[in-house]
Amino acid sequence: MKNVALLNESNIVLNIIVVKDDFQQENYVEYFDENPAFIGGDFYEGYFYPPQPYLSWVRLNGTWQPPTPKPEGIDWRWDEDNLSWTELN
Repeated sequence: MKNVALLNESNIVLNIIVVKDDFQQENYVEYFDENPAFIGGDFYEGYFYPPQPYLSWVRLNGTWQPPTPKPEGIDWRWDEDNLSWTELN
């Protein structure tokens, strides 16, 4: 048995399923525990990525990055409406 991800024409993961080892079909890509597929994520340059967490974030070196770095030392959450970090209380 193997794990495969169904991709649309933009390489977005639509579904993930377990199939027999001899399964081969167009638009399905096998994935492994080291690089799992995420529904809503994408398959880019041979790797699966989780969905984009916010519209303002961009992928840099294989990870999603906010437009401004997260402050250190205190718990913060991203505020997409204001495109800034907000301190958690």
